[in-house]
Amino acid sequence: MELKTIINSFEIEGEIESIQQLNIGLINTNYLVVCSQKKYVFQQINTTIFKNISAIMENIMVVNEHLKNTNYNYESLTLISTKSKENLFFDANKNPWRCFAFIENKNYTFSELNNTIMTEYGKAIGHFHTCLANFDTAKITNTIDNFHNTLKYFNVLEDLISNSSGKRKNEAEESFVFIQQFEDRFQQINRWIQKGKLPLRVCHNDTKIDNILFDTKGKNVKSIIDFDTIMSNSIIYDFGDAIRTSCNTSNENNKQISNVNFNFEFFKAFSKGYLKETQSFIRKEEINLLSFSGILLALEQAIRFFTDYLNGSIYYKTDYPNQNLDRGLNQIALAKKMMINEKEMENYIQSLSQS
Repeated sequence: MELKTIINSFEIEGEIESIQQLNIGLINTNYLVVCSQKKYVFQQINTTIFKNISAIMENIMVVNEHLKNTNYNYESLTLISTKSKENLFFDANKNPWRCFAFIENKNYTFSELNNTIMTEYGKAIGHFHTCLANFDTAKITNTIDNFHNTLKYFNVLEDLISNSSGKRKNEAEESFVFIQQFEDRFQQINRWIQKGKLPLRVCHNDTKIDNILFDTKGKNVKSIIDFDTIMSNSIIYDFGDAIRTSCNTSNENNKQISNVNFNFEFFKAFSKGYLKETQSFIRKEEINLLSFSGILLALEQAIRFFTDYLNGSIYYKTDYPNQNLDRGLNQIALAKKMMINEKEMENYIQSLSQS
């Protein structure tokens, strides 16, 4: 089915002027569609990853509606219906498509970050959590089993390495030996979540800087996007993933491990913004794990990259055969750099929480 036919199946305003595929994200396929009256983002949803599309769409709508009825400071996502008043359109191959109104923005690239932007970034994630702090997590569906369950990912990789052989196993095994020292901490976090010591809250679950849109002047956050992975979890995962993706001095796709370092100043700026927004609800147990959360998420992401590499790279998009191996090694290097700063991070977080 021609792309224009799919686009014209939605309630768009004006005639199509241009279609541009966007090189963003590792999962869905995205297009910017410029019409004579408005701009839109069209997405072909990856059903290999997202099995329960209807539940994902329901989560987006329920959370979006809640945010609109709170003091949420940012622009909400606007879903565009099909001409048959549905939220999804299925093409001839039964691939699901959806459409969002385009939000005019300044989207910061990795190299453009600075302390001011990091503070605003932290405020945005903190504000998002605050607005959803009293939201009943029973109203949303966990659409991906064990998502951000680091211990589960660890166990899967352990089994995979045990049952693998050859070059790929050898390449991943050395890093896995390093990861094994953290198994007790993974288990402890799981126990605390199960016992309620770390409460389940509504989490974004993909808090990288790419999903934070700033106004066109680049000063203030305008919107938080990509709600596909909104599920209940501990907020340490949202905090940690933001740190993992923004405080690495090297992009996760950079093969030069020597370029990987940890930007402690960015960590401080993000933490300052985040804790300023979350004082009304955040618990001591959550605060105490923020300094480790970046390490946790770097290790988790390394595990996921190595697992995908051993499985033949079927989850994350790749540009060359060893890319998931290189991504995993990048994350291991980042975790090691963060470990050097863990005590300093802990002291800084505690100073903020007590002020």
